[in-house]
Amino acid sequence: MLRRLADRAFEHPLVYRMLQAPFQERKLAPFLRRLNRQATMRVLDVGCGPGTNAAHFRDVQYTGVDINPDYIANAQRLFPGRFLVGDVTDPAVLPAEQFDCVLLNSLMHHLDDDAVGGLLGRLGRFLAPGGSIHILDLVLPPQWGAARTLAHIDRGRFARPIAQWKALFERAMHVDVFEQYPLGIPGIPLWQMVYCAGRSQ
Repeated sequence: MLRRLADRAFEHPLVYRMLQAPFQERKLAPFLRRLNRQATMRVLDVGCGPGTNAAHFRDVQYTGVDINPDYIANAQRLFPGRFLVGDVTDPAVLPAEQFDCVLLNSLMHHLDDDAVGGLLGRLGRFLAPGGSIHILDLVLPPQWGAARTLAHIDRGRFARPIAQWKALFERAMHVDVFEQYPLGIPGIPLWQMVYCAGRSQ
C-alpha cells in the first residue's frame, strides 16, 4: 500500500521535481561530460518526465516525449522546447525526424526486456549522421543495502543488475561508453546508476 501511495505521489510533477532536484545534476554528470555541445543542435528526450532535462538545452531544438499528460503540461509551462504526450513504446509516437542526441534518462527501468529491446531497436532511425544515444538508468546491486532497497521500492519494476543492462544495450546498439556510478549524498551512495552512450547498429 505504501508503494502504491508513493507511486501516485510521484505522478504529480511538483513532487517528482522536488524529490529529484537534490540529485539531478550529479545524475546527469556522466552524460553532460560526454555530450558534444558543438555538434548537438537537435535533442530528443525519450520519457522526459516533467521537463527537468530541458533546462540544459535552452539554445537548441529540444523535443521531450512522456506518457504522463500532467508532466507534459508542467514542462510546457516551465521550460523552452516542444513537449509531446505519448507512450514511447508505441512506434508511431516519436516524431519522424532526426536528432543529434537521443536521451533516455531513468526510463528503461520502467520497461520489461521486450519493450527495452523494441525501443532501442527503433531509435537508430531518429539519429542524424554522427548522432548518439545516451542512457542513464537504475542498477539493481547484488548486495543488500540502501541502494538495493531503494531500487526495489522504486516506481520502476525493472531495475536490473549491471550485467543485464550491458547485455540489453549491446544487443541493440554499438556501445561506446558503459560505466556504473553511485548517486546519493556525500559519502552515502543511495543508488547505483549506469550510463551508456552509443550508436545504432
